[in-house]
Amino acid sequence: MSVDFSICTPVFNRAHLLPRLYASLLLNIDETLTFEWLIVDDGSTDDIAAFISMVKADAKLDIKYIKKANEGKHSCMNVFFAQAQGELMLILDSDDILVESALKQVKGIWTPLSERKDIAGIIGLCLDMATKEPSAQRFFDDPIESTLLENAHKYNMKGDRCDFIRTSLLKGKTFPVYPDEKFMPEAVVTVLLDADYKYHCTNLAFKEIEYQAGGLTNNYNALAIKNPKGMALRFEVVLNNYNLIKLPAGLNKTKFYSNYMRYLIHRSGYFGACKAYFKVSKFFKLSWFASFFVGSALAFLDKIKK
Repeated sequence: MSVDFSICTPVFNRAHLLPRLYASLLLNIDETLTFEWLIVDDGSTDDIAAFISMVKADAKLDIKYIKKANEGKHSCMNVFFAQAQGELMLILDSDDILVESALKQVKGIWTPLSERKDIAGIIGLCLDMATKEPSAQRFFDDPIESTLLENAHKYNMKGDRCDFIRTSLLKGKTFPVYPDEKFMPEAVVTVLLDADYKYHCTNLAFKEIEYQAGGLTNNYNALAIKNPKGMALRFEVVLNNYNLIKLPAGLNKTKFYSNYMRYLIHRSGYFGACKAYFKVSKFFKLSWFASFFVGSALAFLDKIKK
């Protein structure tokens, strides 16, 4: 039997949040659709086993639980890419919940779009769990067809959104896993789709989010500096593909070059960074040249703040 959605939850010592997420999934059970819940446990030490046993005993959801060594969220995504069976994949973190009937709404939008080979998926809004207000800017029109890079770096739309991605486009893709780093932006892989596909973007909200004090979002800048290999790669994959780096508008191209140089310095030191930076594709030479100095200054400021 075909599966409409793969709901994918990476978890690390968040067993106490999973019952809330589970309750929201139960509110999305509908006879018109099917979904699976994949949980990848990134080496947790809390009592997640009791929760998993309870869900399996309930037998209300198709659930698969995989436990692995602690290597970071991006390593969990590699498991999802390999095992997800749904037509659309959603990464739903342990501190998120799904809006009631969100999957039914998404399927209604997706059904007429699914035959279009140029559409990678659907992007909707997130709501702040406390205020029930959108956690990011609304799209300037509803719907629009756009990409992840255009949303963030052409239209300058800030904040998190809810991305349902065509699972077949992620099959065979993997995040590199470095033994000394446990954080890598999802964009290292997901942004690659922007070269050939667009998303159907809507102002409908599909999930609610609540950032945790020790979570990735609230500690992004510190994590970025401590994990420079993954951060440098996040910019490198865009800079070396003309169909990607052409999408950011104006000075946003300079931001990509600058941040690449910045994290190269954190990764390899100044001289190693210079060597790598001069090898990157120079599709926009003025931005490349100016960013050598801007990126060096940003890395210097990082070291002062640290």
